[in-house]
Amino acid sequence: MSNDLRSCAAALAIVASFWTHPAIADDPGNADYAALNKAIVDGKEFRMLVDLSACQVRGTGVAGPPVKASMRFDGYMIQPDGTIAFATTHFTVRPDKAVKEFLSFRVHPNGRIEARTMILDAVNDAVLKDTAFDCEIGKGATFHW
Repeated sequence: MSNDLRSCAAALAIVASFWTHPAIADDPGNADYAALNKAIVDGKEFRMLVDLSACQVRGTGVAGPPVKASMRFDGYMIQPDGTIAFATTHFTVRPDKAVKEFLSFRVHPNGRIEARTMILDAVNDAVLKDTAFDCEIGKGATFHW
């Protein structure tokens, strides 16, 4: 192997180590509202892991469905009362029809999280299902950056 190829391979190995090194704060101390707020203010991207079975369907005291998800968000809003709000949508195909799923979250300074899922018909945007859940940081939702 020539010296140029060895140098190129070494440079790629160094760059690859930066790409593959996780930029995730898995320290349990980062699982609170203050750490999430700071991460957002500092411009960090984060991933939210949700386990709806650890949340409750709003107003019922019943556990949510056995659904787990991982999401990233493009934008965040910190409201005057400190609530952090963010949302995402995606298109998917079910066995019976194509749908758009809208997911919104509001994280309150006390760690309580309001989660809402709306499923819309992809053809006419008719609401097929609208469900709200109550979760907490560390119970039903965790954040990683």
